[in-house]
Amino acid sequence: MMMNFADTRWQDTHAGSDFVPVVLSGDALSYSYAREFASQYGTATDVFATADIKYTSTSRFVNYTIIPDLDREPVMMDMLRQCATHIPIGDKPRLLLAGASDWNVRTLSKNKDELERLGYVVPYIDYETLDDITQKDRFYARCSRLGVPFPKTIVVPFSDDYMLPYGESDNLRVVGREQLNVRSLHYPLVAKPSNSADWHYAEIPDRHKVYKVRDADELTAIIDAVGRSSYSHALLLQEMLSESDAALRTITTFSDADGIVDVGVLGHVAVQDRSSTGIGNPLAIYGDGHDHDGLVKLAARLVKDIGYEGYANFDVMYGKDGKPRFLEVNARPGRNTYYVSLAGCPFVKPIVEHYVHHEETQDALRSKEALADRKFLFTMVPRHVAVRETTGDLREAVLTMYATDAWQNPLMNSDDCLTQRFWGLVNFEHMKTKFA
Repeated sequence: MMMNFADTRWQDTHAGSDFVPVVLSGDALSYSYAREFASQYGTATDVFATADIKYTSTSRFVNYTIIPDLDREPVMMDMLRQCATHIPIGDKPRLLLAGASDWNVRTLSKNKDELERLGYVVPYIDYETLDDITQKDRFYARCSRLGVPFPKTIVVPFSDDYMLPYGESDNLRVVGREQLNVRSLHYPLVAKPSNSADWHYAEIPDRHKVYKVRDADELTAIIDAVGRSSYSHALLLQEMLSESDAALRTITTFSDADGIVDVGVLGHVAVQDRSSTGIGNPLAIYGDGHDHDGLVKLAARLVKDIGYEGYANFDVMYGKDGKPRFLEVNARPGRNTYYVSLAGCPFVKPIVEHYVHHEETQDALRSKEALADRKFLFTMVPRHVAVRETTGDLREAVLTMYATDAWQNPLMNSDDCLTQRFWGLVNFEHMKTKFA
């Protein structure tokens, strides 16, 4: 059921604000948006989701509506059209959109022209560019051209008209399914889709975000299952760089219309999700304010080449040789982007100042906000899990952050109501079950 926009309680939650945040999905990123919009701009966030995610729906900073099948484009667009039509406030405020998943953002980008005519601010790049850079095979081709390191990759197409931009290289080869000799490959290896949005809708038994493949028989079964599905992009086969969470890094950048990075934050992943649907999602991230191995600079090289505007999130992994490789770019804030706020820059501020207020980001941010160089520990898991899952210097750094009470979970917010804090704590404690 659509919320009642004529309700005075709804209007009160947005009184005095020149924009209304509209967030799709109810996950941890959605709640992070809501707490930051409330903290920085004093406005509530209208959240639309497919299910009742309690740690978000119970928040006093959120107007929450459940829309079945919201992840289907016709349903989402119909809801957004209704939302734009029914907002009753005097001089209509800007409607600032945020999607919390790849497929949300692809839909918003694809329909950006219509949404802007309806009065929405859509802080995402154009669809053609988004579609290009978020296909991992095309991203690796760009990395190869720019001298940005990436894993050795075999591209296995699932369409007859496949073409790789910029051509192949020593670390990037295209091999058809009929020509692929699975017995000649080195195992274990990683298999993953080139296009996560198309993958999301494909009906594949026991579908994983990333497969860790042990042998040729397992790879053959995966390829056969993908071949029987609607998935029409490529499967990427890559060297296994590391099985340690500590090998992962996450980079978040915000760049202006010329692709110049205004804010860049590097985080060292301490713990990642173990579930098949969430594997690779960081659950604990440590940052010390330094640009180790120039990773933020390498990300900035990619952003500049693309001409990227807004938030981008990069995943990087170190191999056994101690060298980093870029894995992918997400054309949106990642679900853990609250770590940018912990580093010193309230992560919603660049969005609002750049897209709503049309300010130069560097002028709108205080110098410390632009530097975003504070030490932080973003964590979705309890202390004993983080300590058990880490080793060496990273473990010592994590222990220090816990000992000095310098850690933070985005869902545990002392400024929110008691019910929300309860559900935030339930989620926090429930994370233990992923590591039992």
